Amino acid sequence: MPSADTSIPHILLVEDEAFLRELVMEGLQDAGFNVVEASDGNTGVQALQSDLRIDVLLSDIKLPDIDGYQVAEAARTLRPGMKVILMTGYAPSPLPPALQSVVYRVLQKPFSLETLPGMVTAALEA
Repeated sequence: MPSADTSIPHILLVEDEAFLRELVMEGLQDAGFNVVEASDGNTGVQALQSDLRIDVLLSDIKLPDIDGYQVAEAARTLRPGMKVILMTGYAPSPLPPALQSVVYRVLQKPFSLETLPGMVTAALEA
């Protein structure tokens, strides 16, 4: 259950693979983060358009509708200054130039769930 504590960072997790989304969400919640999940890019953008508090966007790049780059672009436009961490199971490709200042890191899947909370914290502090 999400906490109302305003000191707890809020993460928007956009991942279409349900099992991975659940694992990442549980790992971040266990580390003390408040996590809102979205199963596709359109739902992620809707969350960004809402009045939900979101401090960091954590999104898969390859999604079934709009891709993670488009979700990150929406974050850049709708919530300037928000940090973004992207995830991909594919070979890394250069970030679109407009996103280079927004994207803190691109994680290559599979990655260690143990390192993710520290990476989110580092993104918040960057």
